[in-house]
Amino acid sequence: MSDPAFDLAPVSAAPEAQVEPDGPELLFSLFATFRVSSSHPVVLDGRDVPGIVRELEDVARELDDEGVVLRGWYDVSGVRSDADLLVWLQGIAPEDLQWSLRQLRRTALLAPLIRTWGALGIVVDDAGSVVEASTDPLVDTAPRQWLSITTATAHPGTVRAVSGDVTVQVAAAHGVGDADWIVTHEADELAWIVNHLRDAGDGSARLGVLAGRLVDPAEIIEVLQ
Repeated sequence: MSDPAFDLAPVSAAPEAQVEPDGPELLFSLFATFRVSSSHPVVLDGRDVPGIVRELEDVARELDDEGVVLRGWYDVSGVRSDADLLVWLQGIAPEDLQWSLRQLRRTALLAPLIRTWGALGIVVDDAGSVVEASTDPLVDTAPRQWLSITTATAHPGTVRAVSGDVTVQVAAAHGVGDADWIVTHEADELAWIVNHLRDAGDGSARLGVLAGRLVDPAEIIEVLQ
């Protein structure tokens, strides 16, 4: 019998995979955005920059040692008024993702920032059924230059096959946040994502949209100042 905690597929979907206590590991995604505080702006002396960047990179390696993947930092400035920076974390335990976010927030670069939005969900397939972490195609795929995140009340349906130019992943967030579904779209050009979403016609009611450009830790300095 399926575990109700993981019964995420629509009624019309195929029967759920068996998820036992010792069964396959699930994959979780956590997203968090930050903005610069007007009362505590990020002001760095040039001599401090190498050490601050190195601290952030060291924490990322520490997270990786604990099985958490920092998939990317994204410059979201100019897209929304309440966000400048986005981080995307993935792992097999939600509590590890929460711990990882706290570790990042304690760094000198992120400590002055204000957390403005977050989302957490379980990665699912096109039918809305949970997938084994090791089998999700995104696991072995490098992050692309642009990321768009949409949240919705309805599952977007078969989205992976719409365009080969765009990589799509869906996460179920029922009872976790404001939206039931979180959908990520990655591409090497922002226009590809725009065209993809325009042409997909998934029919779901989108609650929010956020997009950003992939940046490395050193570039975050410029984004925040």
